[in-house]
Amino acid sequence: MADPVSPSPALGTFTRAVEQQFPPEQRSRLVAHHEAISHTTDRHDGRRARHCALWAIRLADDKGQSHPRWRAIQELHQIWKDFWFAVDFGVMTPVSGQRGHPGRDVEIQWIEDAVAVAKNVGETDGWDHAPWEDLLVSLIDMEGDDTGTDNR
Repeated sequence: MADPVSPSPALGTFTRAVEQQFPPEQRSRLVAHHEAISHTTDRHDGRRARHCALWAIRLADDKGQSHPRWRAIQELHQIWKDFWFAVDFGVMTPVSGQRGHPGRDVEIQWIEDAVAVAKNVGETDGWDHAPWEDLLVSLIDMEGDDTGTDNR
């Protein structure tokens, strides 16, 4: 087994997406989590990505949001479309002379999709309806789970 990569690339993807897409008052909330993120590894990144995808689907489908049902369906469709694009890209793109890694491409896409859904909800219904910081904390907390690692 290879040595773990630290900090978690999944959390790095998440924080970069927040820094690129969110307004300054939301981005500033990341500072409180930098220390915890620095102690994470890639050990649970597959689980983190799947958690992001499910979180985005649930948030998009929340009946308490003001966006219409068709937007939730559209956001779910976008996650699936991104999934298949990432699989296709990962299979077709060689990495350092090796076969691609579609699983990792999909994971990155799911994480970015979760941030995009949070941004859409935050801009539409207000940032108090887009609990992205709770998602971030749950992703960080996966580091303490000793039930095993992701099967990659």
